[in-house]
Amino acid sequence: MDENLLKIKPKSEGDNRAVAIACRLDSPKALKVVQFITDYLLARKEKISYETRISSKFIRHFAKNLEDMTIHNTKFLISVGGDGTVLRIAHNLPKVDPPLILGVNLGSVGFLDESDADPKILKKDLDKVLKGEFFIETASRLSTFIGKHKLPLALNEVLIISSKPSKVLYTSIEIDQSYFTSSYLDGLIVSTHTGSSAYALSAGGCLMDPRLNGFEIVPLNPSASTGVFRPLIVPDFAEVTIKLERARLNGLVIIDGQAEYKVSPQVSIKISRSDSEIRFIRFKENVLGYFKRVREKILFSRNIIENSIDN
Repeated sequence: MDENLLKIKPKSEGDNRAVAIACRLDSPKALKVVQFITDYLLARKEKISYETRISSKFIRHFAKNLEDMTIHNTKFLISVGGDGTVLRIAHNLPKVDPPLILGVNLGSVGFLDESDADPKILKKDLDKVLKGEFFIETASRLSTFIGKHKLPLALNEVLIISSKPSKVLYTSIEIDQSYFTSSYLDGLIVSTHTGSSAYALSAGGCLMDPRLNGFEIVPLNPSASTGVFRPLIVPDFAEVTIKLERARLNGLVIIDGQAEYKVSPQVSIKISRSDSEIRFIRFKENVLGYFKRVREKILFSRNIIENSIDN
């Protein structure tokens, strides 16, 4: 069995941890789905907690900040939205012992999501989770330092771009303190295997099998004048150091599209794997679920997938 996908048993009847719910606030559909989930859980006498910012919509129940949700007080966390919602949630969860995440997709790509807003599908999936009939997929995160300043962890990618859109960067890259290359380019993406299906893929990177322990460096529009620079996969124990070499041209470091930080020329940006991981609820063992999501959500649309492929 893949070490990143582990079957777990349901907790004992004495488990009084809450099922947490977070969602988009700008979507009436998301709030409607949360109400459906609420009714479902109450009918099964489950304790519920809501992310604080949506709790006012559901006054009867307990509010909790994402920063305070852990496996010790939360059975699992239901994310209602899309990939952006999952990234926002992961950005705010604690680094130590964050709860399991079940993503519920509202209709966008939702590559990180496992369930669907359709009531029949969602009810069936929630039944499975409460019975312990699921697997856990662990997703690594990236640790980033600008000089001595530590940034939030990245689940998908660290993006480095120019602070002036009309100006290209000139960057140097070292891997484990060994010089790799210098190049003029629009930016750089350093991606986890989770993020390899997102911005990195759109920028010409490759999909990374989740069984690979590594991360990917993807250049954005590198100039041919400074040599051929193609995406590179490095082992997850490597440390990547990036410097902006053009004087008076600052850059921006953007974490999962959630937060951005200014970086000055010649200041080291160091990126490596973090010990902190995010864990997702999945219903298929090994990589079956991963490649199913790739087929349905990236390679093809759902309506042209033959049923026989999934059986």
